[in-house]
Amino acid sequence: MKTLQVQNGDIQLDSGGRLLFRRGSDKLVQDLTLWLKEPYGTSFTAPSYGSTLTSMIGGSMDSGTTALVQSEVSRILNLYQSQQILSLQTAQNLSQLSNWNKSEIIGSINSVSVSQYYTSVIVEIVLTTLANTSVSFTMNINENGIQVTNNG
Repeated sequence: MKTLQVQNGDIQLDSGGRLLFRRGSDKLVQDLTLWLKEPYGTSFTAPSYGSTLTSMIGGSMDSGTTALVQSEVSRILNLYQSQQILSLQTAQNLSQLSNWNKSEIIGSINSVSVSQYYTSVIVEIVLTTLANTSVSFTMNINENGIQVTNNG
């Protein structure tokens, strides 16, 4: 399955004005980034969608914050994985599994490591996809917001 490429909330176009798409593990990281950055309760169609991570921006960063971040990131990853399973079951029932790529489906959540550095909380996430490839990305929560870096 593919998704539109988004950067800083804007849909990306190539030099000819055509839409750009993400596939595979790039799609997975982009999807998870959007899920983690979306403020909790902002969707009127799904009020329980989003994360509470944005509420931590500009707040005190202490051991309590790192525990909250660990819990919230794990909650979002598990929720995303559950949603993938439901979507795959629907795709199977509609004979549309060929639209999916194994490198964009979470097989396992290997680790969510959270550490604190002065006024920042750093989250390192490592996943394994159904294609048996490792996907890792780092999230930095600080006074400037939430930044996500795909580690490849």
